[in-house]
Amino acid sequence: MRTNSLPIVLLKAVTRITLERLRLLSYVRKIQKRIDRYMYTIRQNRLTPAQIEAIYISQYHEQSNYGRCDSDDSGWEPDAVIKLAHAKAIKQILPHIKKVLVGGCSSGMGVFAYRQLHVQAWGFEISPDLDKIVLPEVKDYIRHGSMLDIPFDANDRFDCFITTDVVEHVQLKSVQRAFQEMARLNCTWMVHLINHTDIKPDHMTLKPLKWWVKQAKPYYKLRTDLQAPVSSNPRIYGLNGDPLHVYTFWEKT
Repeated sequence: MRTNSLPIVLLKAVTRITLERLRLLSYVRKIQKRIDRYMYTIRQNRLTPAQIEAIYISQYHEQSNYGRCDSDDSGWEPDAVIKLAHAKAIKQILPHIKKVLVGGCSSGMGVFAYRQLHVQAWGFEISPDLDKIVLPEVKDYIRHGSMLDIPFDANDRFDCFITTDVVEHVQLKSVQRAFQEMARLNCTWMVHLINHTDIKPDHMTLKPLKWWVKQAKPYYKLRTDLQAPVSSNPRIYGLNGDPLHVYTFWEKT
């Protein structure tokens, strides 16, 4: 340890002990995390379209265990199991939906899950390697596109637009455009699982739910009375009772 670094280490230790005694340490850490997420969002807002597209090459989907990449060390059930559980949970809350669009659908496992439940499902994915990752069973139902250029419109008559850990992948400067694109679909319902906290290379905008509610307000309102059921399986992401990662239901205003 350098001699000149010793005072800094001691100051940090004294500060931490003082905050603990004042019962302020957890509060300060919470504020620091908010600052970290804010600064991260600002930095990610500077990425170019080419840099963003480069994130979603085929290896990204494999490393995330999307599709038929059944990793034993991910901590979660295989993607097929998770996506089918998601589809069943959403269908339980919105039993009337007959035709859905899945945004940021990766390999199309979510689309496949809804079709297993006899729901007409389509999807779109930004990956430049879509032809390499898409499941053959749903290849005809998935198009290349993004949240800023959705390759469907109101004439497709979707009942519901669904995303799972997708809207936070939109840069801060483009969030309003993304909501305009979603509104253009003219779906009665939207369902989103939004990641508000995880600092990862593919996440662009980390904001609390109330912030997203404001962005959606001209087009959709959050239905706080609707909540997806909690699974008895803790390995089902988004349905395991984690309050920071839950599906939210939105109705057209």
